[in-house]
Amino acid sequence: MPRYPEYVIQEVIDKSDIVDVVSEYVPLKKSGSNYMGLCPFHNEKTPSFSVSPQKGIFHCFGCGEGGTAISFVMKMENLTFLEALKKLADRANVALPETSYADSKKEAAIRDKKELYFELNKKAALFYYGMLSKKEGAPAVAYFKERQLDGRCAKFYTLGYSPNSRTALLDYLKGEGYKEEDIFAAGLASKNDSGAYFDRFRNRIMFPIFNANDKAIGFGARRITEDVNPKYLNTADTLIYNKSKNLYSLNVARRSKCGEVILVEGYMDVISVVKHGIANVVATLGTALTSDQAKLLKRYFNEIIICYDSDDAGLEAKKRAIMLLRDFDIKVSVMTVEGAKDTDEFLKKYGQDRFLALINKRKSDLLYLMDIFGAKYELQINVEDRIRYVSDLLPYLAKVKNDVELDIYVEEIARRAKTGAQAIYAQLGKTRVVKGEQSVQSPDILPYAGAIVSDKLEKTRELLLSVLADSVSIFERFDGEIDEKLFENKTHIKLFNIIKERAKEHQRLEAGSVMTLFDEDEIGEVTKILSIDAMCDDKTRAVTDYIAAIKQEMRKAKISELLKSGDMEKLNEFLKNK
Repeated sequence: MPRYPEYVIQEVIDKSDIVDVVSEYVPLKKSGSNYMGLCPFHNEKTPSFSVSPQKGIFHCFGCGEGGTAISFVMKMENLTFLEALKKLADRANVALPETSYADSKKEAAIRDKKELYFELNKKAALFYYGMLSKKEGAPAVAYFKERQLDGRCAKFYTLGYSPNSRTALLDYLKGEGYKEEDIFAAGLASKNDSGAYFDRFRNRIMFPIFNANDKAIGFGARRITEDVNPKYLNTADTLIYNKSKNLYSLNVARRSKCGEVILVEGYMDVISVVKHGIANVVATLGTALTSDQAKLLKRYFNEIIICYDSDDAGLEAKKRAIMLLRDFDIKVSVMTVEGAKDTDEFLKKYGQDRFLALINKRKSDLLYLMDIFGAKYELQINVEDRIRYVSDLLPYLAKVKNDVELDIYVEEIARRAKTGAQAIYAQLGKTRVVKGEQSVQSPDILPYAGAIVSDKLEKTRELLLSVLADSVSIFERFDGEIDEKLFENKTHIKLFNIIKERAKEHQRLEAGSVMTLFDEDEIGEVTKILSIDAMCDDKTRAVTDYIAAIKQEMRKAKISELLKSGDMEKLNEFLKNK
């Protein structure tokens, strides 16, 4: 959290015209009261990056990044909050008050530690790479030759070998003047019960991991001989590395400037694809795809092409990845590798042209799943199989946010399952006017549980918050009618309570100072709400309508929940309560 008083931060923000600041990095064009441009944080062809000079914030409706001029400079130049604040203060000729020596020292110490760990990991990567030209590295060279990797690949990715020695790296780094405790904290050494340090990686193929800014942050390591366990070993979490928040070869993929990225399973798959001239490829770091990795991919790419193995484990991984990526509203497609166990083997057997053909033949995630689930069942002759087929696809359909896309998929699934589209919509808790069918949702068909809370409910909550934030005084007119129970999202509740406090104090909501009260992963959601155009002729009427709509949707959700539970007594009691 920032250590300067809120009024100081707000002064820097007020005197830093956000349009001028952003324009130094991104070409902007005026659009109504705001400015629009191509987002610098992910690849896009149509501008979705909005800058509001009145509110002093930016928000990308494509990748979700947002914040003030300070957070924009932080992201663009990879600075800490204080570094960005000082940079903008100098730019705007704002004199910052002196901070305590202890605070400044702590900030500097963290920054210095990070730089030290970057440096140690870089030194280690070069040490391991150097081992390939020595006698000890012969097993690794043989392994790379067997995998058809040449010296250029090894150099490009700084591949290496950790010698079968207890303290080879440790001794080298100590000889360079580094302390054992720092080598340990950087993730390069382990420590036994007696407090003695030793190399974390021994007798392994080394894959250095770089962040998006090309800084070495850790390692993935694979055994060469069967007597070494585990098969794969990663750097443990450190100040600069977390395997769930980084991706292998993201630094290479983002420089490709491609709108889409291929997601593969392992390091060798990545290297094999890049070796064949295709740079927009990444892999997770020994784990299933995580939310943080999905956010990272959305920042840089418009489409994720999943290219996992074709075995049962690969299929399950694809299904999990599709569900996760759909949560972040990312375009997802799947390419199928046939005639080989994985991407690496396919490229060795068939080459670049056949692989590019597979990319071009990729299917959207839902069409891919329709085919996969369809192959499990006898849809032409078995009624029970048709029911199971639709049931298998419902969780994925519930993730589709675009109505046109949903209509197309529902129609296709209905055709394949030989059922009515309206029945599928009913299972999703939605009602559609379908040609040739009566648009009625049967009370006997319960909505699919994953779709009870609709997009309409979330959007209405966002609209309500945007009006309240734009005119906090309106709160007084709704005393007792509006409280945090109208919201479920923790960020929405937090913003609501901040607005409420400002209303009590008869203060305006300053977007810039509000940003300092939220964590980094919440800011995008807040700027999205504050970027909504809250101008309307009758704000009192708008708030009244939004509250009524939210309560109605919440009531529907509760009724569906009670119906599903089968508790008719509670349902009747609830229905009596108007």
